[in-house]
Amino acid sequence: MAIFNNTNSRLAGVINELMETWRVNAPAWEKEYEPFVRTLGATTIRNAPYAFKEALPFPRHWPMGKGRVRQGFKDVLIEMPLTPYELTIAWNRYDEEDDQLGDLRAHVNMAVQRYGLLAYTLFSEYLNGTAVLNSSLITAYDGASICSATDGDGNDRLGVSGGNVLTGSGLTVSGVIRDVAKAQQRGLSYLDPTANRVIFSYDMMDYKNLVLMGPKEANQVFQQASGAENIKISNDNMVSESNVQKGTWSYVINNLLTDSSDYYIFIKHPLWRPFIHRRPKNINSIVADITNSDRARDFNENAIMTDIRTQFAPYFPGTIIKVDNS
Repeated sequence: MAIFNNTNSRLAGVINELMETWRVNAPAWEKEYEPFVRTLGATTIRNAPYAFKEALPFPRHWPMGKGRVRQGFKDVLIEMPLTPYELTIAWNRYDEEDDQLGDLRAHVNMAVQRYGLLAYTLFSEYLNGTAVLNSSLITAYDGASICSATDGDGNDRLGVSGGNVLTGSGLTVSGVIRDVAKAQQRGLSYLDPTANRVIFSYDMMDYKNLVLMGPKEANQVFQQASGAENIKISNDNMVSESNVQKGTWSYVINNLLTDSSDYYIFIKHPLWRPFIHRRPKNINSIVADITNSDRARDFNENAIMTDIRTQFAPYFPGTIIKVDNS
């Protein structure tokens, strides 16, 4: 009786499930991080240029009988290369034959979900200030890192002393309340570098438009600061005041942040984000088995080889403020 080898059909099922896992998980990450990352459509351009509109025109006085004054944008070029990443999963064919639990495909899918963690990791490395999986940390349009007191020319970033780095009051409930208020004031002071006009209206900097992101050590403090009716304002615990920020701003915990006391305040804006992300076009995948691979025949192994190309870069540093409690 002829023996039918169903390895290829089973691996084809693995690839189909891999693609379905990607289809479900990639949009979920993009939705979760929508306040922090502007995701661009997938392209195959290796080095794609993007123009940031640094200076927005402002209304001018128009005297009767005078002609209009045409104003334009000041474009600053951002170049984002596509960086390739690969994930190759190999297993011995005997392990597959002896797999009593029948969970090989499930574990392959779980491994592919790590591509979701890749985006999370690349994003977090910019906040940590150290490139590991990023080939490098790209500077913002003004020549400085995503969080900096000064721009690339040494001037006050966004026209404010301290730029988008705020000296913190400590990772305590009262410290967070105080620094959220200070961050609001900082954002309201940002100036357009050309028109010398404020960038944000008060409504845009309302507490409800702020999202805090901190390390795991900040979880309890953020819970209390965002939900407590009253906060202590003296060390003897005898004096407290109403928490006017209760139920306004929201927060997320990022367990990849390496500093246990620093955190970040993001401004939810309909267009501007601190980061832009080049979405991978798709997961490329091939299967190596005894029908097409010398290695598979030599080592008695099958493998699924996957790769993507993606990239993160700073977009507008005015929508992120680092609270430095160092």
